[in-house]
Amino acid sequence: MNKRIENLKTYIQDLNQGVREKNLYEYVGESLKQTEGEPVQIRRAKAFQNVMERTPQLVLPYEVITGTMLGQCPLKKDVLSKEDQRKKAIETMEAYLDEKKRNVAVDEIVYDEEHIKSFEESFQSKKSRWSLMARVYQDSSVPYDDLQDLIAEMKEIYEPQGLEAYEVGRELERAFKIEYEGDNKKRFDDLPYFIGNHISLNYERIIKVGLAATRDRIQNLLDTCEDDKKKEYYQAALITANATIAFIHRYADTVRSLSEETLTTQERSKELKCMADILDTIAENKASSFYEATQLMWMLHIIANIQGGSALSLARIDQYLYPFYKKDLENGDITEEFAKDLLSCVWLKVNEPRMRTVESATLGGIDREGNDAANDLTRICLQVAADVRVPYPNIGLRINKKNPDWLYDESILTTASGAGQPMLLNDEIWIESLKKLGFSQEDANDYYNMGCVELEVPGKQPSYGVCEAIAFPVLIEEVMRKYKEGIYEIHIYDDYFEAYKKELDLAIEADYEEAVGKRNMMKDCCYDPYSSMLIDGCLESGADMLQGGSELPTEWSVYAYGIGTAADSLYAVKKVVFEDKAMTLDHLNDVLDANFEGYEAERRLLSDCGEHYGNDQSGVDEVANQVLDHFTKQVDSLNHRGMGDVFVSTLFGYFFHIYHGEIAKATPNGRKKGEPFSDSMGPSQGKDVNGPTRLLNSVLALDSGKITGAFALSFKMNSSFFSDATGRAAMKDLLKTYIEAGGPQIQVYTTNAEDLKDAMVNPDKHRDLIVRVGGYCEFFVDLDRTLQKEILSRTIYGE
Repeated sequence: MNKRIENLKTYIQDLNQGVREKNLYEYVGESLKQTEGEPVQIRRAKAFQNVMERTPQLVLPYEVITGTMLGQCPLKKDVLSKEDQRKKAIETMEAYLDEKKRNVAVDEIVYDEEHIKSFEESFQSKKSRWSLMARVYQDSSVPYDDLQDLIAEMKEIYEPQGLEAYEVGRELERAFKIEYEGDNKKRFDDLPYFIGNHISLNYERIIKVGLAATRDRIQNLLDTCEDDKKKEYYQAALITANATIAFIHRYADTVRSLSEETLTTQERSKELKCMADILDTIAENKASSFYEATQLMWMLHIIANIQGGSALSLARIDQYLYPFYKKDLENGDITEEFAKDLLSCVWLKVNEPRMRTVESATLGGIDREGNDAANDLTRICLQVAADVRVPYPNIGLRINKKNPDWLYDESILTTASGAGQPMLLNDEIWIESLKKLGFSQEDANDYYNMGCVELEVPGKQPSYGVCEAIAFPVLIEEVMRKYKEGIYEIHIYDDYFEAYKKELDLAIEADYEEAVGKRNMMKDCCYDPYSSMLIDGCLESGADMLQGGSELPTEWSVYAYGIGTAADSLYAVKKVVFEDKAMTLDHLNDVLDANFEGYEAERRLLSDCGEHYGNDQSGVDEVANQVLDHFTKQVDSLNHRGMGDVFVSTLFGYFFHIYHGEIAKATPNGRKKGEPFSDSMGPSQGKDVNGPTRLLNSVLALDSGKITGAFALSFKMNSSFFSDATGRAAMKDLLKTYIEAGGPQIQVYTTNAEDLKDAMVNPDKHRDLIVRVGGYCEFFVDLDRTLQKEILSRTIYGE
């Protein structure tokens, strides 16, 4: 890492320490006040225009790629003192405790029936707490570290008085959220100002044709259109295109004015003038160099974030930027070192304050025509990730038989750096899965990882559809409850598993109904003209992407996770209750209801019943496969109901193994009430004791070819294992064997128990420590302490 990039990284990390407000509600609200009575789609476009005009523009020192959200997110001035924080925390918990004693319903936030909830509102309104890492708790009025301290102290005081740990955390999260000015926020919600998220916009198209040509195309479509509904769309698109062009020209002026300030050094002034000229060029024209293409890509990306986007992806960055790099390198117009500087700026700026989780990028694989797509820029991106070592962008490295062998080598070197990157995606599995969903060969070949691990076609699909995540272990709780109530009659294990499948069917059906309800609620009221301008099909059809204008359909993800806890629990029931008859099902119910209190012998019997998923043991692995098989079949059946969208099975849980685990009862694998479930497709924490090869064999025993949406398997290695060529070669052989045997995905990260433990006590000494959480990375010290403990409890291989 050279001095410029090192300084920029330090500067950005320091920026992330403060509490920040956001002016989005103000800028949108003041526009909506002026446009009352106009069509919703036009009001939405004009609100975007006002955001572009009103957002202050800043230029960070050291950067050579510019564009930031910081102007819209000023530091909060009136942060409470530690004493006042504690006072408010106690008042909050006392009020909640009083309400609970009076049986007042306080678990969920109730919205108006017509309110269209954002992604985060949907989860924040539930019984669970939400803010398990600093990056998602962006509207806090206190620093995240302070919130963690308050949660820890209040738990000590109020758990003995009968409150659950999750209740303490949830109520404090809600208490310390920033309250924004009411009228503007209400206008924002009532419109609604809905933003495209969990998406990849077609930056490549704009890079190749330019914004002015796009604007002129929209004007021509508007002039020749005779359909009133389409005309309204094109009017909104034209407002958006002009606002985008004006914003970039304004940024050029901002940068140029900075170059003329007296305190700016001569060298920096020259850089800034060059940056300003590039901004003026790309504001309207197509890119003609790698520098211009990279800056235009970033400017389009930051605009999407400024307007409120979340989980936005740079998608296949090594594909659409490579022709510019190759041409400039051959012509002597750029060096590899400067290209790395430009991309290092991009990598670091993705980690600026208020950049929303989880931003991603995809590398390698094959191109649309099926040719090897790994190139010099693929290598450079991996080296940049290793050099700067930041959690985002979340890199999906596509692996294909046509790729050169060096791709594995570069991947392992990046992982060895401690970057937590990349995850490996098996092209053979995922291309076929996308084709089964009806996507063309070319589109399937072009897939990318959206946000974490979810897969889509870049630039052609609208926002990813998100439904309530299904926790495989929670369904066991439902089976036991309904058995106790006499709803299920269970005599043998097959009866038990049939009841489990019925509960799984009910959960999947609930997700289907949720998707239908969300789609119907969005009809004729939700628009995103900026995202729609950058999604293929919308200009051609004259319709917003949220109103069916995109070239390809919406994917609705039916998420499920916790296979390790579920498989271990089901196997324990099968073995202990029905095969060995060591306890009755009624007794098991009593044991679980008591949270194993007074039943330690029973807990040991269940916990140590002989087999655990993740150890290459056929009995429990077959149970896991039966759960997975039923889940994937039922999700796929939703695609035959004629809804028109696509439903995909997604084996990934973000941080829901904590989120749901905290409120769930004890499970038959010996897990106590409130403890975490297993993460995504991983084993129960600490139960994979037979080594890494056995873990991967358990995964390979599953029929993962039926999964259509995503898969997440974390693999924690001791950092010392990568310290020499022998260890790296062994890891390469292991990963190649796994991928070639049909492993769909894997994400290896390096750490050691000593560093994790010390980071929990001395966080300032470990600000750069990166871990894999679910299908994504994060700085360990920016995680909730419960999540930190869960990551610490996972098996570390290579010790």
